[in-house]
Amino acid sequence: MLRSLFMTLIYVSFLGLGTAAPFVATLGYVWVDMFRPQNVAWFIMNQIPNVALIMGVAALGSYFAMDRRSPPRLTLPMALTLLMGGWMTASMFWAEVPYAGWPKWDWAFKTVMFAAFIPLVIRSRVQIEAFAQVYVLTMAANFIPFAAKVLISGGGYGRNLGIMGGNANLSEGGLLAIAVLMTIPLSLHLSRHRLLVPKTRLINYGYVALAGAALLTALGTYERSALIGMAALGVYMFTRSQRKLLFGPVLAVIAVAVLYLMASAWVDRINTITDPTADQSALTRLLVWGWTIKYVAAHPFGGGFNCFVIDRIVFPNGQVMFGHAFESSYFEILGEQGWVGFGMFLGTITWIFIRLRRLARRTRKIPHLAWCADMADAVQSGLIVFLSAGAFLDVGFQPEFWYFTAMSVSLSEYVRRVEQQSAPASGWRARALPGMAGTAASAAAGAPWRRRPAWGRPAPL
Repeated sequence: MLRSLFMTLIYVSFLGLGTAAPFVATLGYVWVDMFRPQNVAWFIMNQIPNVALIMGVAALGSYFAMDRRSPPRLTLPMALTLLMGGWMTASMFWAEVPYAGWPKWDWAFKTVMFAAFIPLVIRSRVQIEAFAQVYVLTMAANFIPFAAKVLISGGGYGRNLGIMGGNANLSEGGLLAIAVLMTIPLSLHLSRHRLLVPKTRLINYGYVALAGAALLTALGTYERSALIGMAALGVYMFTRSQRKLLFGPVLAVIAVAVLYLMASAWVDRINTITDPTADQSALTRLLVWGWTIKYVAAHPFGGGFNCFVIDRIVFPNGQVMFGHAFESSYFEILGEQGWVGFGMFLGTITWIFIRLRRLARRTRKIPHLAWCADMADAVQSGLIVFLSAGAFLDVGFQPEFWYFTAMSVSLSEYVRRVEQQSAPASGWRARALPGMAGTAASAAAGAPWRRRPAWGRPAPL
């Protein structure tokens, strides 16, 4: 009962505050989409129809009614995200199995389109940090109970130790492992840079503890993809670290502790990586990927959502299996959306990494923008987890990836506005904005507020 009342209070708070600050309703939709309170609450919330739809309408309505100032440019990833939404809709008109594809289209389309909408609302430093805080704390509500149970029981493959039942969304071990590992760099970033939460040593340690709990959760799932994601995350964070002499030994200690403390069952499960044919699920992946390549060669525009239900794979022993999932984000997008959708996906990823790397180089030595460089590294690190571990799970349309994409666009557009407003004005700009060009007051476009520091309307550029 108390859990249900607490969930309802949070939900109503997002809606209420969204009437004064539209970006709060957008954060509320992110919380609902990732946490799914209607599946966690035992009363009230699970009786409300269309919980996500109500919050989504509130987010869109409050933005268009009160907050259409200082919109970002139409960047390449935003354009590709919009095009992906259109393409995935078009692909359903030639889908192999429309009856199986439309249910997935329903939630995947909403995720992709809302990710394209987020940069319109999330513009200032406070809003970007709030976005990161909501992501981290939403995930923490899932992985803290899981990590506590892992400490007690040791975890296990296929065991549901979280707060959600079933085997979908964050109750599925593979997706949970990826999502919590993506949380680690953001949590470490917030331990160093934040405005919304007091900067005390105890709170700093709290964010570090959240990162540790996320790592323990990923280990406790016994997912092989989690190990791949951890390895990729560690290597990438090491390459981006400014203190490699300190970070390197810390990584080594963590690796040794993992090998020493984890149970033999975990080691046996992980050892199957070295011989894919020794494990049925690993061999099945390879066969399904082979089928997908042949299918796309004959159907370059893809087969629409859930077209895997028509696949037929033959094992070396003659066994035949029908309708097995893609078991890879890359092959999922390739098989369902064809080369066009796959190109949009790769184009989005490429632009984000190029843009964030350049952003980090430009801002690292600028004191008031140093947090942007660290956050750019954190977002890249989280995406590296998705791109590595997601190669073995069909999670290409889950919100974690698309919300990181939106976060990268909001961050890059924030830096662009700050740099643009910090540059000395000339010509007609200098005459039109006397006393404003190049001043600190104009340096954070979207960040200052006209009347009240936290909840007023954003000042125009």
